[in-house]
Amino acid sequence: MGKIARKIIPYSIRNKIVNRNIGKTVDTYQNNPRKLNIDAQKVSVIIPNYNYEKYIEERIDSVMRQTYPIYECIILDDCSTDNSVKKIEKIIKKYEKNVPIRFLINEKNSGSPFAQWQKGFQESTGDYVWIAEADDSCSPYFLEHAMQGFQNKNVILSYTESLRMDENNRILSNSCRDWMAGVSEERWKKSYIHTAEEEITEALSICNTIPNVSAVVFKKENQIELLEHAKQFKISGDWFFYYQLLQGKSIAYCHKSLNYFRKHSTSTSTVAKKEVELEEVLIIQKEIRESYQLTSEQLLKQTYRYGNISKEVDPKFLKKMEPMMVKKIAWIIPAPIKGSGGIRTMIQNANFLSNSGILCDIYIEEDYMNDSETMKKRLQSYYGECNCNVYIGIELRRTYDLIFATYSILTADYVRHMEGVKHKAYFIQDYEPWFEPMGGTYLDMERTYHYGLQGISIGNWLAQKLNQEYNMPMTSFPFCADLNVYKKLDHIQKEKALCFIYQPEKSRRCSKLGFEAITLVKKLRPDVKIYIYGSTSDIKLDYEVENLHIIPIETCNELYNKCTVGLCISASNPSRIPFEMMASGLPVVDLYRENNLYDVPSAGVLLADTTPEAIATALIKIIDDEALQQKMSEAGQEFMKDYPLEKGYQEFLRAVNKIIDDQQITEIKTKKMYHEKPILPSKEVLDVNYLIRPVPIACAKTGKMTRFFVRLKRFIIRKLKGQP
Repeated sequence: MGKIARKIIPYSIRNKIVNRNIGKTVDTYQNNPRKLNIDAQKVSVIIPNYNYEKYIEERIDSVMRQTYPIYECIILDDCSTDNSVKKIEKIIKKYEKNVPIRFLINEKNSGSPFAQWQKGFQESTGDYVWIAEADDSCSPYFLEHAMQGFQNKNVILSYTESLRMDENNRILSNSCRDWMAGVSEERWKKSYIHTAEEEITEALSICNTIPNVSAVVFKKENQIELLEHAKQFKISGDWFFYYQLLQGKSIAYCHKSLNYFRKHSTSTSTVAKKEVELEEVLIIQKEIRESYQLTSEQLLKQTYRYGNISKEVDPKFLKKMEPMMVKKIAWIIPAPIKGSGGIRTMIQNANFLSNSGILCDIYIEEDYMNDSETMKKRLQSYYGECNCNVYIGIELRRTYDLIFATYSILTADYVRHMEGVKHKAYFIQDYEPWFEPMGGTYLDMERTYHYGLQGISIGNWLAQKLNQEYNMPMTSFPFCADLNVYKKLDHIQKEKALCFIYQPEKSRRCSKLGFEAITLVKKLRPDVKIYIYGSTSDIKLDYEVENLHIIPIETCNELYNKCTVGLCISASNPSRIPFEMMASGLPVVDLYRENNLYDVPSAGVLLADTTPEAIATALIKIIDDEALQQKMSEAGQEFMKDYPLEKGYQEFLRAVNKIIDDQQITEIKTKKMYHEKPILPSKEVLDVNYLIRPVPIACAKTGKMTRFFVRLKRFIIRKLKGQP
């Protein structure tokens, strides 16, 4: 019904209805409600006072008029200098026969409201505590509704919505939801019970979304200890107290404005106070980022919280606080291709940074087909989780601490010329000039390594090559695998089978070379089953293969567990696939070339000379030798135990933090990992290599007239294309 009303009724009229009470006076005494006749929980009410003579009577009256029975009331005075003490002593006489009341007066001011809260918890004997601050007020039904939240046994904090009023009880706002609009415009429109994780990540990670303690009832637990820590904060101790108290518990919220929160117009804000506030905001936000995984949207909202404060503080102070602020990184990536391992790696590493408390935005070139929302959905459908903001068009939406180029066609050129970015880096997964024949495109790709960008590569060989040949500052992180996915499965039946990563759209995957080797294997070991996967493309061969096309990573692990040997040809930087195969216990065959010698271990992989005959020999060597299969399987798994995906992420994060901290990094590992000689062709394989020899094309039996028309056809086509 509400949705229909919002569509039918114009916003201007709705706004007038919502705000119809603004400017009117709150009358705490207008109702004379009956007390609930129930078996009530023991609620201790704490009223901390300091110089609130003007409001204290209304405050005490509002507590005593609650429909929910009060177990005890403890009034604390923090050495007031006005007439509060005498006034309180007079008011107590009205109620002392109905409710146990204690009045405790400090001889010296405590210097902190949290010290008074702590004293209240220490003195209380009830199971629940309501801190009703002396200058606030409330509806008689406040406690009745707040206590309903504790019907859920895990709730430790229950609070209601608050209306705001001024010194004269005039309504300033019907709720505090307008203050929370930057966090969410919908969240506080309905009552809820949320877990600590949900409440902290979606609300308290950004700012203190419980603006007034008078709106809160606590289940009594470890508040005294937490409040001791809260005293370190001059402004944000309540925020710290709430999120710490919630750990492992739940929170209840009532959307009705039953608490009356008084805002004083006389409060002043100085630069010094703003600096204290900003420092405390950053401390709490940072603590939450380190304890909870926040989305990029939540991280962005954190920056909004201190954005305005940072404009009001001294620049020197702001410089000092920069290390605690949310770091922001932009990624310029190519258009997504389904099944692309390279783009999947970019997304995974950006996700990890995001989960580590760094805001990551992904920019993709305009394709005139997707908007930012549909492009993010596309990324998620291709590669799974994407915790980053995704934008179409290479136009930066904000200021960044670091920007990544990710591909040598255009992204490096974009990054090189971008202004206003503190640090620029190059996330490099392959020696990309090798993707092209020597020519203009090759040289364009090669040129990007001269731009002076800080390079981060996957694997040792690539870092070494780019540093030695282009004097590029480089660091690297190792090839790793998700050991929660890629692992040995005892329930999978092993087959005499070979799996081959078939991606004809990527020339570096050497599909022709791979199938020539498989043809020889199939001739000599016809009982070996062949699985291919990795592409939507089909292929016709003279022997049977099972084309699985693009498969989920969990299915990849099942395939690796099923097969005897895996073939992955890496003609440039190694692929992740051999490492995932090893983690699954599958022996691997790849090429013996410089790009593989620095990252691939000897025990779990056989590297063959770059001929189909040598590759076939390596495959047959493993297929025929069960003892070798077992040895390589165990060795591969043992090696990969030291390379979980998290290890690579952590090393990548370390490099990112160094760059942001103004360090140019050159960390090169030059030690080879593969120490065996290349596998060379066996006589058995060479004897059948006639199967892959090219067959000369004999002269076709066509006459001069036919050849004339062929020449004429080709001439016409050239002219239509404007060729000589």
